[in-house]
Amino acid sequence: MDKKQKLKPILLVLIMLAGTLESRSQSFFDDFNGKKLDRKYWKKANAKWGENLSKGTHGGVIPENVFVQDGNLVVRAHGNYYKGPIWGHGEKNRVGGAVYSKRKFASGSYEVRAKICPQPGALSAFWTYYYKNDTVNHEIDFEFPGRNQAPNGPSDSDLSWGLMTNWRGVSTERHRNADKYFGDQADGQYHLYRFEWHTGGDSSKPRIEWYFDNKLMHATEEMVPDNASAFWIGIWFPHWVARPDFDTDYMYVDWIRITEFNEKGDRRR
Repeated sequence: MDKKQKLKPILLVLIMLAGTLESRSQSFFDDFNGKKLDRKYWKKANAKWGENLSKGTHGGVIPENVFVQDGNLVVRAHGNYYKGPIWGHGEKNRVGGAVYSKRKFASGSYEVRAKICPQPGALSAFWTYYYKNDTVNHEIDFEFPGRNQAPNGPSDSDLSWGLMTNWRGVSTERHRNADKYFGDQADGQYHLYRFEWHTGGDSSKPRIEWYFDNKLMHATEEMVPDNASAFWIGIWFPHWVARPDFDTDYMYVDWIRITEFNEKGDRRR
């Protein structure tokens, strides 16, 4: 075998590696260092969802509660004691904020460096979202606090715990959930939240892995979404967390990075 023949397998491997690296190099990154939210990439949400009137109302999420300041995306939350002039959807209290990406992403690494809201009565969340109907609801969530179904229900909500959930529909059979101990997240420090979403292809199985400060917290191969989705960041007030007995508090997001994997299992509708 001459030198050219010996080099062929090596070159083939290098080309394959280069292709893999290229498929994972098309990243989205925002460090929020401008004066305003970049409207080319983000849209502020103005909506209300998940309200159960028999268990309490909330005021949804509004654009006024999202802004950029000092190199952070800031999401503001108004609790039960808020008496300011800003109204949400039918309520002045229990009002949060959220933004979502204009672009849709599928398989990839989703990273958020943030300080979550240090109130167990306000749900801080990072999630992908594609909804068509109750049987086609593709979603991957990081949510805090956890322990909301502990022996005493919402009164046990705990910011040292977090929820990691994935959906392909809204029924119990169509989603999976893990409620695990993270350690103190409301310590005033930034933490890194990341999930790796694989839609699969060839010999690779669909799966999701959730990480906190680069520590693997949970993984699943069940009910893995495959539809490209918008990426959301926000705070809202579900009835199943603790009472939001505070005036105003905040979540601070230092940066967000999405590295696409472009796997064969991705679906773009």
